Amino acid sequence: GRALSIPGAEIARRHLGKPLPNAALLGGFAALTGQLQLAPVQDAIRERFPGSAGAANAAAAAECFELVRDQLAAQLEATHA
Repeated sequence: GRALSIPGAEIARRHLGKPLPNAALLGGFAALTGQLQLAPVQDAIRERFPGSAGAANAAAAAECFELVRDQLAAQLEATHA
């Protein structure tokens, strides 16, 4: 299994102005599992939350996605070093 710690509430606060990390964490989940691609996750977020709220949540999801992807790559590199 894989486990990572990501600052979902902090990322959400930066993008939304509130510590509501659900969309951000969904982006992290997509990266962690590899079962979802980022673009469809962002599309679903924007559909559910139109306007600026959707854009902010989609950006938070992207930031978490990239963070988790980078952490996984670093872990893989460390195990092969």
